[in-house]
Amino acid sequence: MDETKLRDARQRLSTEHDKLTALIDRNRIATQEISVENTEDEGDLATISHNKELLYNLHEGGSARLRLIQEAMKAIDHGQYGECVQCEKDINENRLLAIPWATLCIHCQEETEMENTTSRTMLTSEDEGNIEL
Repeated sequence: MDETKLRDARQRLSTEHDKLTALIDRNRIATQEISVENTEDEGDLATISHNKELLYNLHEGGSARLRLIQEAMKAIDHGQYGECVQCEKDINENRLLAIPWATLCIHCQEETEMENTTSRTMLTSEDEGNIEL
């Protein structure tokens, strides 16, 4: 990948990093504000619980993406940006434009998703077989 494309990728990654950091900080503050609320109303407690879970999921997803962005920036520094971590082939430039933190080429991503789907399906099937009536 040429220097101009690497510089553009670093800029996109840096911008996304800054947005995610701000979002995570806002979610952290919102979580603290929810924790301060004191109520005994069951409806309010359910809403608070739901909001906490939602904020937790947003935080986890944002944190995971933040780690991927940081890894992509390190890959740029080490001259490995755009290389699939699984098969070591080049990741398509259009994929990197759409998802600059991508670590897998389309083929390896699809294989990984199929494996994960198969694993979840197998676990669900095993769990259903263990249900006692």
